[in-house]
This record gives sequence, C-alpha cells and structure tokens, in this order.
Amino acid sequence: MPEAQDDLPRSLRALLSLHADQAKPKAIDEAIRDNAQVGGTNLWVLVCAIVIASIGLNVNSAAVIIGAMLISPLMGPIIGIGYGAGVDDHALVRQSLRNLAIFVAISLLASTAYFVVTPLGEAHSELLARTSPSIWDVAIAFVGGAAGMIGLTRRGQGTLLPGVAIATALMPPLCTTGYGLATGQPAFFLGAFYLFLINCVFIGLATLMITRLLRLPRRAFPDAAAHRRARWLIYAAVVATLVPSIWLAALLVREEAFRASAERVLSEVGADGADVTVLAREIDARARRLVVSVIGRDVGPDLGAQLTRRLRDLGVADAQVSVRRVDADRIDLAALRGELSRTATQDAIAAVEARSVQVAALQRELQQVNAAIDELSQVETEIHAQLPGLERAIVTGAQRSTVDGGKRLFVLVALVDADGTPAEELERLRRWLVARLPDAEVELVVGTQVKAPQPAAG
Repeated sequence: MPEAQDDLPRSLRALLSLHADQAKPKAIDEAIRDNAQVGGTNLWVLVCAIVIASIGLNVNSAAVIIGAMLISPLMGPIIGIGYGAGVDDHALVRQSLRNLAIFVAISLLASTAYFVVTPLGEAHSELLARTSPSIWDVAIAFVGGAAGMIGLTRRGQGTLLPGVAIATALMPPLCTTGYGLATGQPAFFLGAFYLFLINCVFIGLATLMITRLLRLPRRAFPDAAAHRRARWLIYAAVVATLVPSIWLAALLVREEAFRASAERVLSEVGADGADVTVLAREIDARARRLVVSVIGRDVGPDLGAQLTRRLRDLGVADAQVSVRRVDADRIDLAALRGELSRTATQDAIAAVEARSVQVAALQRELQQVNAAIDELSQVETEIHAQLPGLERAIVTGAQRSTVDGGKRLFVLVALVDADGTPAEELERLRRWLVARLPDAEVELVVGTQVKAPQPAAG
C-alpha cells in the first residue's frame, strides 16, 4: 500500500515535469543569444514589422497587426535580459539591454516617421486599445513570457512562440507611442509606452523565474552583496511597473461600473408607461457625467434628481446628471441632430467592429477551405504515384455537420477503370487514405466509369 501511495506523487511529478522534452542547455543558450542580436536579419525584420504594424493600426486592421507581431524580433532581447539574470550572465544582460534600447529607438523613429507622413490621422479602436494598460496586461505579459521561455527550451518549439508573440503584443504599443509623438498627444505616448514597459518587465521576470525553475547552468556565482543588489533592482522594477497598473485597473473597473449603472438607469426611463422617451445620451465614465436628452408629455422638472437618486441606489454617489428636455413644439434641430449623430456614430463603430470580427472569421474559414482543396489535389497526385496504371482518380470533399454541432470533412475518392486492381492493393490504398487524412471521413469508390446524373424524364 505505501508503494502505491508513492507511485501517485511520482506519476504527478512526471506529468508536470518540464524536463522530458527539454533541449540541451547549450542549444537553449545559443538560441537565446541569437535571438537577442540586433544586427543583420533581426534589424531588417524589425523595420519591416514596425512599418506593417503602423499601417495596420492606421487602417484599423487586426489581421495586419497580428502579422507584424508574428515577425517582430522584439521578444529576443527581453528574453535575453531575463535569461541572463537567471544564469547570472551580466554581460548578456548588458548586451540585451543595449540591443533592446536600439530596437526601441529604431521602432519609435520608424513609426513616428510613418504617422507624420500618412494622410490618415484618425485614432481607431486598435490604437485606442493600446493607451490604457491595467493589471490584466501585467498578467498577460507574465504568463505569455513564461510560455515563451518554456517554448524556447523545448526540442521542438511548434506554435508556442508565434502564439506568445500575438498574446503579449510588443509591437503595437511602440507604434502607438510613435503615433502619440507624431500627433503631439502625450496621453497616447505615455499610455502606450507604459504598456510596452509592462510587457518588457514581466516577460523578463517570467523568463528569469522559468530559467531558475529549470536550473539552467549558471555562468557566474556572484557574491552575496552583488546577488542582493540585483534582487533589489528586480523588486524595484517590478513594483514601479505594477503599482500604476493596479491603479489604472481600479479606474477601469470604476468606469465600467458607472457605464453599466447609467445604462441600467436609462433603460428604466419610461418603463412604467410614462410618456418619456430618451432621444440621446452621453456617458462620460471618466468624468462620472451623464447627459440625457428626453422628450414626452410626462417629463417632469425633477427627472434629473430622480436619475441621480437611482444612480446613488446603485452605488454611484458622485454622478453628475444633466437632463435636456426637448420641447415637441420647439425642437432645436441642430442640437438634436448633433446628439443623435454622436449616438449613431458610436453604434456604427460598434457595428463595424463586430462586422470586422465576422469578416476575419470568414477569411479564416476561406483559408481553411483553400488549404483543404490543395490537400485533396495533392492526395490525387499521390494516388497516381501509387497506382501508375490508373486511368483517373477523382478526389473531392465537403464539410458535414456532426452530432455535437461541429464540422467534419467528408472525402470521396473515386477510382476510374480500376476494376483490375488487386483487392489487397485497394485495401492498402484505403488504409493509406485513412492515415493520410486522419481528420476526415474517407470513402473509396471503384468503378469503370463515373457518370454524371441524368435529368429526370418529363
């Protein structure tokens, strides 16, 4: 019985172990040092990535921004800093810091130059999303950095690193910083650059922790004073980056709570059957201000006070509520048109963003279909290579719905004039098709001729 109890922790340790597929320490060290370099390929790829990301932010294209993040080499020096600190290689830390500074300077120069010359100056949602970092960005950077370091230490890295590059998003904040410099908007510059610093610090911290967890060989053994000094520097960088993000997260939660409370209160206006209609609303969550334009016979002078009391009941005690009563006989068309235009613009932006998500999903589905067509064409060529005497092979496929609501590819393989093919050859081909297309349902048909269906008589 004690042996069985000992087996469970041993099995659990084996399941959670990071050493099973770990690459050799020398290979890990070489890969990290290569990625941390600033010259040659990395420099040119960086310039290309920063221009692509700037264009993507400028035209509000998420797909283009993702492409830039995939090819960006900015992660290399950051991982080099964390790894160097983890193995006590101070020379690598200094080199990676210098290379990161060069990368940042080039990125800011390129993005600022682009936004100076571009004729499109409006800040779209993709730009605005990089100006208000919070504690959630800290979590993303830390977990993404840990995943990136784990991926770098594997023998086969697979799709881990591209996914980390997309999740941590180093390139877009730098481009947004360049936009703030080019347009003279300090809020954009400070918010976006702070997001970039969050990513750098917590990706580096996660890298250091994974390096120590894997017990990679140290390059030096500093004395206690130097080790303590380095530890305090790391603590100071983490705290200095973390505290503002917590404050910003609290502000974000407060603003969202105000917005939700305001929408709830406005939805109750006229719900009791009173002749009151909300024509337009303006919710400024940061200033805690609500401006409402209403029309109707039952609009009383105390509506603003009622809305204020209702917000107070929902926990919003410092709201500023302004009610504009629109007289049905003397409507200020210019003011009403402006308010309705603002509301319509907000709704239109939300609709466009939702449509962009749908278009991106359809594009991904189209890419999958094209890939499946190419795959089936390749299968047809491979069948001819296996059966040289075959006159013709027809391979076609279609998506079918499954019981659980998913999709499964159905593939029909028709062999023309293959009646003389030995049964064992056909069985071997069938097994090969099943192995060749593991995610599809395959049906093999053998005949002397494939005829098109005839139209019904009459």
